[in-house]
Amino acid sequence: MITETYNRLPLFAILRDAWLFCKSHARATVLFCLLNYFVCAGAAYSWKTVCFWPVLAIMYVLWGALFRYCFKKTPYVAWRAMLSSMVPSSKILVLTVLVVSLLIVLPILPLFLPHMSPEFIDKYSYFLQSHMQEDGIVDAVINVIATLLSPLILYRPVFAWISSLIGRSGLLKSAFEKTRGNYWELLLLAVIVNLSGSCIYYVAGAAAVPLWLMMLPLSVLVIYFNIVLAQCYAFFFLEIEPAR
Repeated sequence: MITETYNRLPLFAILRDAWLFCKSHARATVLFCLLNYFVCAGAAYSWKTVCFWPVLAIMYVLWGALFRYCFKKTPYVAWRAMLSSMVPSSKILVLTVLVVSLLIVLPILPLFLPHMSPEFIDKYSYFLQSHMQEDGIVDAVINVIATLLSPLILYRPVFAWISSLIGRSGLLKSAFEKTRGNYWELLLLAVIVNLSGSCIYYVAGAAAVPLWLMMLPLSVLVIYFNIVLAQCYAFFFLEIEPAR
């Protein structure tokens, strides 16, 4: 009997290597963190306005430049690579929106099922309104399920995006093949990312920290975990040791 073996992601070594990369490229890391801070703060303050979309485009270019910097691909802002990377990134966006939309719709789906009695509909509607929506149960359940699905709808597909940014194949199929057998490792990464962001959010909320100040550690966190993803990509896709 032949058993197929997979490259298991050494997550904690990857987290360490990302930190070592930041230390050995301190000036560039600080620059990316500062630029990311201004872009993320701009996105936060322009939310629900027409200015949000150009800020989002700037963020896309900045993150693309970061990944090209990690793999020493010059120029760091390469428009042809940015445009080609929009194919896998669009697929990731559509997949994520579809899954999240489905999760949002699922709790109210029983209300539209045929042959449901009026008494059931009234009781279920009351349950949704008084217990789930007000207590935040729906949001918590959606967050847990989305986290469980994130290795499939985000973390494995995102490697196709990184690949296209540095001039390699941007096929989602290739990204899934290279990362097979690593669901739990990528799920642990998703949990670490979520907990890190949540800790900053709740500590800032408890201390009544203004939004502009809270965005500073969050933007640093975003840059660090993007570098973690770059290290993960190097492990799965490149025949060399991750850059340090």
